[in-house]
Amino acid sequence: MHKLLTSILLLFLLLGSGPTFAKSNEYRFTIKPGDSLSKYFSQLGLSDRLLANLLSANSQNKQLNQLKIGEKITIRLQKNRRFKSLSYYPNDKKNLEIFLVGNRFSNAPTHSKINAKPFSTINVVISNSFGYDAQKAGLGLSVVDAVVEALSWRLDFDTDLHKGDRFSIVTDGSAKPIGIIYEGHNKQIEAFLHTNKQGKTRYYNRYGYTLNSSFLRAPLKYKRISSKFQLKRYHPILKTYRPHRAVDYAADYGTPVVSTADGVVQLKGWKGALGKTVIIKHGVSYTTVYAHLSKYARSLRKGSSVKKGQVIGYVGSTGRSTGAHLHYELRFKGERQDPLSYKLPKQKKVAHSELWRFREQVNRVLASL
Repeated sequence: MHKLLTSILLLFLLLGSGPTFAKSNEYRFTIKPGDSLSKYFSQLGLSDRLLANLLSANSQNKQLNQLKIGEKITIRLQKNRRFKSLSYYPNDKKNLEIFLVGNRFSNAPTHSKINAKPFSTINVVISNSFGYDAQKAGLGLSVVDAVVEALSWRLDFDTDLHKGDRFSIVTDGSAKPIGIIYEGHNKQIEAFLHTNKQGKTRYYNRYGYTLNSSFLRAPLKYKRISSKFQLKRYHPILKTYRPHRAVDYAADYGTPVVSTADGVVQLKGWKGALGKTVIIKHGVSYTTVYAHLSKYARSLRKGSSVKKGQVIGYVGSTGRSTGAHLHYELRFKGERQDPLSYKLPKQKKVAHSELWRFREQVNRVLASL
């Protein structure tokens, strides 16, 4: 079915009456004689019932029954080919934006562009380092810090950057950039500033989710906690009382150990009494340590990105250890915290009631580039 649909779309394109492909899963139409929204839906494999529901969802949508030659329509599909959104650009009326949220169609609110702050974009092309090249391009230190903090959950500024990588920093005169787009050799990252009704400002991706990962409470399936986080613990080998700012999980030798959050591998190697150790950096503030491992995951490399739940090694008893267990540390800005009680950050999303305002801002930022 997918191959047949692709062939049909290609045929329409060759005949000159099909959509223009702006980017993956986005199709742009210019109204020609005899065209209709029903025709476009049919070309994209969308049902008549879906179209009927869209037209009846809002009185504004009925104008789509009377398209005029030369007007433009953009239809966006999900990766699974389901309808995502539609943009209608009439010649003599305000633009119309329609989104499918769950099973309901919603119209994005329109705001006057006259009152919107003008955008300016500064492009930073990497030739040396982000800090050096950004300041050379005219960005202040506060903006540089804001960019690093916003993207650090997805980008290691020390190891991921290559010559020719590009940052587009969009500002409207506020203290922080309202849009940050990174285009690298192997990845692309977007971050858009949004202030919620409570006045909290965060960066989100275009779908309304923060870039940071939530944390797992434990990095493995364990039998028991053999030693908790404590300031005074009797050490079984050194025969003395010392602080133990970590949690020890007793587990079978060879039990898989996973990263508790998305991050970048900072260390993979022997670390004194900790034996075989993996240290992972999560954003600019958080670090986790996994020690006494028997071996590492085969694909693990220093500087490589890891996902939450990805296997990074296996339980062992290397270093100063009396038996198979995992020594696990959680650090916030370099200070060790109790993994069992510390309030870990969670991935946030834009509130449903604010989503249209956020998406309109995202569209304005992307259109300004």
